Amino acid sequence: MDYINQLDSNILVFIQEHIRNISLSKFFIPITHTGDWGLLAILFTILLLMTPKLRRIGIMCVLGLLLDGLVVNVIIKPIVGRVRPYEAIDNFNAIVPHFSDKSFPSGHTAAAFVVAVIIFKNLPKRYGIFALTMASLIGISRLYVGVHYPTDVICAAIIGTVIGLLSVKIYNAIESHH
Repeated sequence: MDYINQLDSNILVFIQEHIRNISLSKFFIPITHTGDWGLLAILFTILLLMTPKLRRIGIMCVLGLLLDGLVVNVIIKPIVGRVRPYEAIDNFNAIVPHFSDKSFPSGHTAAAFVVAVIIFKNLPKRYGIFALTMASLIGISRLYVGVHYPTDVICAAIIGTVIGLLSVKIYNAIESHH
């Protein structure tokens, strides 16, 4: 575990010292803010709910985001209790406002992947690829701005993917019984 923590820290320091620049910051800071409070995921969900032909996909997203909030914010974050990188790494700076909750896993990334996976499974692939690209960019942005470790983001992407797939299965199982 010490090796993984050290690797996580080294990657973030490398990003801070060798990759961060004004141009990339102008790109990644707005991207990271699309994940604040699940904003992009919720917007996609609302659009799906408002479109009669797509409402069932919106319902899957609501189910997925509720499960995600429970699993990530109520169960995993308090149990793991991992401090944010800017609190643990000497001379490391986040370039967005700091958060009061714990670092593992990335809630922004998990929520984005929940909705992206549901879209990928249920809509034409071009929409799914766009959604997965946005989810991936949100995850990468969390590293770039310095508020999560790589393992926070990787595990969140996995958690979001599993919850997205599970939400589709649950919805379809309920639908098949009606």
